Amino acid sequence: MDTTTAPLAPNVRVLLAASDADPGGARAVTTGPAAIPEDFPADVVQACTGLAPLTVGPREHPAQAARALLGEPEVAGVVLVTPEGRPTPPTEPGIVLGDLHRCCEPDGADHLIALLLAVQHPPQARIVAVTGARGGLGASTFLLHVARACHALGNRVAIVDADPAGGLGLLMGEGVLPGLRWADLPADEPAFRPEKLVTALPAWLGMPVLTGDGRGGARGPQQIRAAVDALRAEHDFVMLDLPRGATPPADATVLLTSGLDLRSAVAAEALSARLKTPRRLGPPPAGPAGIVAADTDAADGVGPSAAAPLKVYTVVRKTGEDVTPDELALMTRTEIIAILPHERAVVQRIARGDDPTRGRGALRSQARAVVDRLLADGADLLKEAS
Repeated sequence: MDTTTAPLAPNVRVLLAASDADPGGARAVTTGPAAIPEDFPADVVQACTGLAPLTVGPREHPAQAARALLGEPEVAGVVLVTPEGRPTPPTEPGIVLGDLHRCCEPDGADHLIALLLAVQHPPQARIVAVTGARGGLGASTFLLHVARACHALGNRVAIVDADPAGGLGLLMGEGVLPGLRWADLPADEPAFRPEKLVTALPAWLGMPVLTGDGRGGARGPQQIRAAVDALRAEHDFVMLDLPRGATPPADATVLLTSGLDLRSAVAAEALSARLKTPRRLGPPPAGPAGIVAADTDAADGVGPSAAAPLKVYTVVRKTGEDVTPDELALMTRTEIIAILPHERAVVQRIARGDDPTRGRGALRSQARAVVDRLLADGADLLKEAS
């Protein structure tokens, strides 16, 4: 991440809560270098914000100190870094929590930059992850229909192909404009500037698309997480084409596509159970008041270790007759949100390399119904928050 041309986060302050006893007792926030650990990347803070990190004494309340900083006119956000073992203060809008020990590790500078971007560009988009119980069920094609229907209603939509093969772009026909693919992005980048990533990506029907090409697709969870986080800051929805069996973000709504054949039904049953107890792919979204908790120390290295239940819906493809939709709903313990017929015209468009979402048909109407349900779910969440 280049921080030499201009401050990355000029309106963000970094505040360190001290761990050692402060013989002076409660005191005002200072820039005393003695309170900053030697391994802490203070030079990165200076380069990214234009100011040295601030410190708060052990007898002060870190949240109060962060709140006081946030009250200053020129401060838009605060990264509050606390040591391990010190009680974690509650967060609130504009405050992101970081771990001091994590920031002092060899790659702590990258972690700190991710925290700065998290507070400067809090995620706001909802993630809709589409995956199939098995291959050949048209999950990716239906994702494009849902994205188009969502975009047509005035929502800002981004599309991310998380498949290592990166083949989603092949389904979009010739309407994809030039831009960066997965292979053009660093695999180990902790964070991307949202506005720069969005403008560098190809677009399909006005929606930015991050997919692969002949060089391959996404190269790991960290690359996906950084890209998704950046896109969430600039959009209302991020549509994620998820490979079969991959772990989605913990706050995603999952559309699990299954046929009515026994093989699909059994696979959907197993996937549904697994999806409801996932590990996080990235940091949790802003809460009802815009709260962001930026802990990224999961054992798998792709996000916080705490898990949250996923909202999982099942999309039924009319293939096979081993089970009924009602039986499939009982097996997966999910709600059937759409039933998709086989459309020969869509298959023919894909074979010709045309846009599969062109024309009118059942897939398009079912996608619109799914979007209406997703928007209704979002409205319900806002009512609960208020």
